[in-house]
Amino acid sequence: FEQLIIFPLYYLPGLRGLAGGDGRAAKFPCSISWMTRRGLPRHCTLCFWNLGWVCLMRALLKDGDVAAMSFADWLRAGFMMQMYAAGFTTVVLTPMKGPDVAMGASDALHCYAAMLYVFDHFIANQFVLGVSAAYSVAFVAASLLCGVFQALRADGERLGRALHGRLGGGQRVRLKPFLYALDLGFMVTENALFFIFLFGMTSGVSVVET
Repeated sequence: FEQLIIFPLYYLPGLRGLAGGDGRAAKFPCSISWMTRRGLPRHCTLCFWNLGWVCLMRALLKDGDVAAMSFADWLRAGFMMQMYAAGFTTVVLTPMKGPDVAMGASDALHCYAAMLYVFDHFIANQFVLGVSAAYSVAFVAASLLCGVFQALRADGERLGRALHGRLGGGQRVRLKPFLYALDLGFMVTENALFFIFLFGMTSGVSVVET
């Protein structure tokens, strides 16, 4: 829900400038980190992201019945607490300062924490949440594509500009649309990997009546 609602909060007139948002300067395409660094999207993220983690940890801790937890349960809960800490560092403590490629000195901690957080999703799929192989493979594929787009966008699009030149430069496609496509590719794959994770996680959820 949170990942869907931040889009209208960031882009819709009347909403995009509230609470210190970007307003008319809203950027498209952009990363999730850029979209949620301030304004209503940030407040929404801080609320629903943390609330989601509270619900997940309650389930992992057996709703407080810690006496019923096995050693394996404690290992899984401990790993997920580490994952939450990585996400908390990324989302709460180090909102992106810019530019919209979190690989500069001003966003170094945000960058490394985000990389750990994404990697943690894969480990959680495999060893904590019991997600099917299909979702795990899709998550890895989306993550790798996202990483390629990120690398091509980094350092003033240095690698992206080099790739554009290797592909024939302006003879086939102009530089500006090519760089725009890299930004769009990153935005699509970044959102895709988190949707894949969410669908995979909820695919195995069952309701137990007590």
